[in-house]
Amino acid sequence: MKKTFLFIVIALAFIACNKIEGPYVIQSQQEDVDVEFPELNPDAVYRKILFDEYTGHTCIGCPEGHVILEQMQAQFGDTLVAVGIHANWFAEPESGLFSYDFRNPTGEQLYNDFHITNNPQAIVNRSSVPLDKPEWVASVQAADRTKYAAIQIINQYNESTKNLKINTRTTMLEDYGQATQLSLLLVEDNIIKPQKFSDHVDTFYVHNHVLRAGINGNYGEFITPDGILEKDHEYLYGYSLDFSEKDWNPDNCSIIAILLDQQNKKVLQVEKTKVK
Repeated sequence: MKKTFLFIVIALAFIACNKIEGPYVIQSQQEDVDVEFPELNPDAVYRKILFDEYTGHTCIGCPEGHVILEQMQAQFGDTLVAVGIHANWFAEPESGLFSYDFRNPTGEQLYNDFHITNNPQAIVNRSSVPLDKPEWVASVQAADRTKYAAIQIINQYNESTKNLKINTRTTMLEDYGQATQLSLLLVEDNIIKPQKFSDHVDTFYVHNHVLRAGINGNYGEFITPDGILEKDHEYLYGYSLDFSEKDWNPDNCSIIAILLDQQNKKVLQVEKTKVK
């Protein structure tokens, strides 16, 4: 029998349980979920792979990495969910052409926590060591394909208030005895800003899948009091994000929802849905 659970996470419990140091949302802003999700067909669910690409607008080797990632996305289709993380020194703004700041606290925290040593590098499912470009394809091919869960996302964007309501339903398809968290990220495509190459600067470069924000903290929140999710059960989680006073274009933005192991941050499932 399927049961639906909706829990409000208490901030102190979240902070006490999390093992990685860093800035977090101090108080949970979870909201009720009042939308109807389509019926889930477990046989149609497939495991998706999270690909964190660490990049920067002054990194001369990064455009080659972007090309490789585009080829991988064509090869793997929507089974590969990419996040472009502009962090550390190659993402630092400079006077002149490179004055735009792509960075955000979540990207910087991930860069440090996963011991990135240079750009471009990548992490697959938050469970690999930093990977250089020649290792990317093989690492995705070798990734775990166990279907632990399905994540459904329904986004509701209000044009007048510039507020996005994110509604998620996580359905466990396999037993997983460790505590988990649900992390929500905002990414944006088609950002036109300069990019440095080895021999020139492209002032109209198109930056895609750029991490804009860790919406509910760097690693998300528990969606049950202890983070344990049971097989054949469904869990609702809602959250709101304010787009006002931001230069984010909602037409180009997507929400990424990541179910991850609370202790080691291994990704169990990931889903991506357009904001509009």
